[in-house]
Amino acid sequence: MATEARDRIAARDRVEQRRRPAEVPSTVRDDSEDEMVVSFPEFVFKEFIAAVAMTAFLILVSVWLQAPLLGQANPGMTPNPSKAPWYFLGLQELLSRFPPLMAGVAFPTFVIVLMILVPFLDRNPSRRPSERKVAIILFALYTAIVVALVIIGTFFRGHEFVWDWGWVLGNPQTCGGSPC
Repeated sequence: MATEARDRIAARDRVEQRRRPAEVPSTVRDDSEDEMVVSFPEFVFKEFIAAVAMTAFLILVSVWLQAPLLGQANPGMTPNPSKAPWYFLGLQELLSRFPPLMAGVAFPTFVIVLMILVPFLDRNPSRRPSERKVAIILFALYTAIVVALVIIGTFFRGHEFVWDWGWVLGNPQTCGGSPC
């Protein structure tokens, strides 16, 4: 019983010691010899230069590639099948190869669950890329598959989403003997 009371008193004293303000040092640290870079002019200027360079790059790429525009939209007639935007072309390519349940539900769910499990599969605490082989291989594999599906959907799918070698071979695609 007495030891219980002593333990309670000791615990209360520890809590009170934590609540007391810490003593402020009487001397101020001299940091004049430390190398210090002020973030406002240095890093903000570098970020501004990077933003200007990226804007110039995007303008040059948009002028060089010239995205083809179709005619005015007609809600009464949609192309069959219509081509998805580039960020959904991988999923549309999967839908053209696999049943909808597999391509639209199972594969994306598998990828999301795998991405959630990657930190548990690769327990290496290192931050160096040379020591994180499992995570890098999984990410590279995922990226290669996504990029390949988007490239196939963009460049090798022609009119009515039919496989088309014309862009690679240099000859235009024909639809039943006439150009599309």
